[in-house]
Amino acid sequence: MKSKLPANFLISLTKGSVKISEGKKPSIEFTTRDYDRVVNIISMPVKISGKKSALKKLSDAKDLAKTLKKDGVTLDIQYKGKLVLRLGEKAKPKLSKIITMSSDIEITNIKALRSLEKGI
Repeated sequence: MKSKLPANFLISLTKGSVKISEGKKPSIEFTTRDYDRVVNIISMPVKISGKKSALKKLSDAKDLAKTLKKDGVTLDIQYKGKLVLRLGEKAKPKLSKIITMSSDIEITNIKALRSLEKGI
């Protein structure tokens, strides 16, 4: 059984921001207001290893996206300020529904998603 901790954490936040820097360079920015959460990945301070592609990892995020939608919360994931993914309430998938098999995950920029995957 998968943990609901990530979803519960995202749902409980209603206002604020967090910035993570490597040295003096910003790496990740997280902001939240009301029901919208935004993670902007500027650069990754660490390398994340693994054999799964970004698209396969999205299929694994279905439970998180479904829980967010149920609670009316949207999580936008940006790469260098460009929207790449939208999970939860405001997700409006078209072709990405075929890839993720979820109506709660929208891939907004496949090229930026691939760049993010290579950057990680």
